[in-house]
Amino acid sequence: MLRNVTSCFDCVNTNCFIKKYCSESLLKEMDKTKIINRFSKKQMIFHEGNPTDGIYFILKGTIKIFKKGAFEKNQIVRISTDGDFIGHRGFSTNNCYPVSAESITESLLCFVNKQFFLKILEETPKLTANLMLFLADEINLKESNLRDMAIFNVREKVAKALLMVAEKMGTSDDGEINQIEDFNRQDIAELVGLNSNQVTKVLAEFKADCIIETENKKIRILNKKELLKIVSI
Repeated sequence: MLRNVTSCFDCVNTNCFIKKYCSESLLKEMDKTKIINRFSKKQMIFHEGNPTDGIYFILKGTIKIFKKGAFEKNQIVRISTDGDFIGHRGFSTNNCYPVSAESITESLLCFVNKQFFLKILEETPKLTANLMLFLADEINLKESNLRDMAIFNVREKVAKALLMVAEKMGTSDDGEINQIEDFNRQDIAELVGLNSNQVTKVLAEFKADCIIETENKKIRILNKKELLKIVSI
């Protein structure tokens, strides 16, 4: 645990909800309260069913959020990156995290305990209102994704997964998905309810069609318009 390694006032994450909407006095209090945790690749942050002890703001890194499905098969429900926050779904009447979180890359996360986070929600109406809007957008996106997974075929699901990963993790100037080597074929499969063999087969088809280019674990998107065309309905 690292305390006050990065002050909220010096933080470069302009998308951080706390930095955006909290007063200077609350930011000072946040600096005294938060704990910065360092997580290595593939390290668990919290497990589904754990009691909710607080919320995490991503200072740096990429995190996958997932649920256990049938036959112990994971379903990735979200990828979170710099400036995002995780653990908010645990603030429910069950008082337990309904999902698990695991670091994909080496990550730094600011942890804020539950009591302090509830305090700043009460004292900052602007933060609370924007959090509500964020959650509404998140629900709408999830419902849209559920619709897609219900009607898409395997080829469409893999195209959807590539677009989702590219959007969250970013791409280089030549289209290579950033740090995709840390997000393996099984992760891509779990993002859209497939298995790794199905993903590997469709990626080979996309490569033959000059939509993507692969080298070892790396994936470069050559024709994003064609991927978008595949998922358009």
